[in-house]
Amino acid sequence: MISRYSLYTTADLFDRFSLASGLSKGVKPHYNVHPTMLAPVIVSENGQPTVEQMSWGLTPKGAKDTNSVFRYKTYNVPSEKILAKHSWATAVQHSRCLVPANGFYQLVGQGNEKQAYYIQLKDAPLFAFAGIYSTWDDNGTARSTYSVITSDAPDSLRHMGDRMPIALSQSDEARWLDVSVTDANALFDMLRPIKSEQLLVTEVSADIHSLKIDTPKLITPL
Repeated sequence: MISRYSLYTTADLFDRFSLASGLSKGVKPHYNVHPTMLAPVIVSENGQPTVEQMSWGLTPKGAKDTNSVFRYKTYNVPSEKILAKHSWATAVQHSRCLVPANGFYQLVGQGNEKQAYYIQLKDAPLFAFAGIYSTWDDNGTARSTYSVITSDAPDSLRHMGDRMPIALSQSDEARWLDVSVTDANALFDMLRPIKSEQLLVTEVSADIHSLKIDTPKLITPL
């Protein structure tokens, strides 16, 4: 499972993703994006990529009340099961998003033995996870939420965890946002697992476990 990632080059989002408009004031750099936090995601609006702030943790439209939010909320969605649940299947066919990131973290171990790793794409300092989103009606207030799609981790990195996020190839990003693409085979063709040779893995501080720490030292190699 992925539960932490970084997005600190927010000033580059406009050019990198050919956004239709600029960023809102609420978009800020973060080294420790964590579940329930508001973060920028990219959606298609009138056929153009646009940034929206959403909360990390998918809440389906069918959630009945605030008590059910946590029961149904998911931070990650397994790619191989994405059509198995109605809320996931609906989102992947009609509500797909790009989740921009500079890298993500894997935290291994327990207690004082925790070890953290910061993982980047070697040739892409700013990339996008495949994501889905939903807008939930919370007693008359619309709340947009998102989830990151995951796949099996490469065998050589299984010691860090058995799941990793899917980073879309840049050539697939526009197609992922294209709402006219609904064929399951076309969607699964874009959900390719990350290969270990694509990744740069750095041992970093286990301080990433704390939700209060959000500084560049989190990505500083030990």
